[in-house]
Amino acid sequence: MVIVPLAESTPPGYAAVLIDVVRSRSHPDRGALEHDIAVALAAVNGRVHCLDPLTATVGDEVQGIYPTLRDAVRAVVEVRLELVGNVDLRAGIGWGDIVVYDPDRAPFGQDGPAWWSARAALDRVAASTPRRGYAAHMGVDIAVPADQPTERGGLPDPLPIDVQPLVVVVGLLALFDRAIASLDRVEARIVLGDLHGATTDALAEEIGLTPSAISQRRTRNRLREVVAAVRALDTAA
Repeated sequence: MVIVPLAESTPPGYAAVLIDVVRSRSHPDRGALEHDIAVALAAVNGRVHCLDPLTATVGDEVQGIYPTLRDAVRAVVEVRLELVGNVDLRAGIGWGDIVVYDPDRAPFGQDGPAWWSARAALDRVAASTPRRGYAAHMGVDIAVPADQPTERGGLPDPLPIDVQPLVVVVGLLALFDRAIASLDRVEARIVLGDLHGATTDALAEEIGLTPSAISQRRTRNRLREVVAAVRALDTAA
């Protein structure tokens, strides 16, 4: 997790998300990978409130806009969980204003401090040095206010954000980075199922394990703690 120091106050804004698919060009089946990414994005877009949905663009990148930092972090966490065991992701989240030049071309035709900060965060994550066996996967950057009036197209007015809840979100990012990096595909499916109220029997049928094996995985690998941390976002900024 990579983050810039927080200011004492943060201006109203939006949370812009950039996700980079790591080493996608070397994937053995790019067609299947693109399908899996599309399925994952559709699932997360159906569960997490957004202003512009997560959309695959060019250069193996995904973009989306969220009204709160909480929603942006939740979306990134869920996309990573959806794709555990398939492909690795890096994400940058930028908070600030957004300029919309052409509302009919979203996520293209946009610019502004939120996007600049998301790019800066993603670049820092990509440049980070692996430590203790894992590399950073998520970063967040807070933009300074734009000096010029902003054309926001069809976006609603930006929301303010309090620093104290923001600190909670930032602290959780470090946990998510380390926890998700340690999961295998089965454990990621259990976490997603538990997040969205699936029963143990339903998870067992989906994954192909016994209910007892599902429960053992939850306990042995502390999956309940991961679920509780993600749900803690609901009370954060």
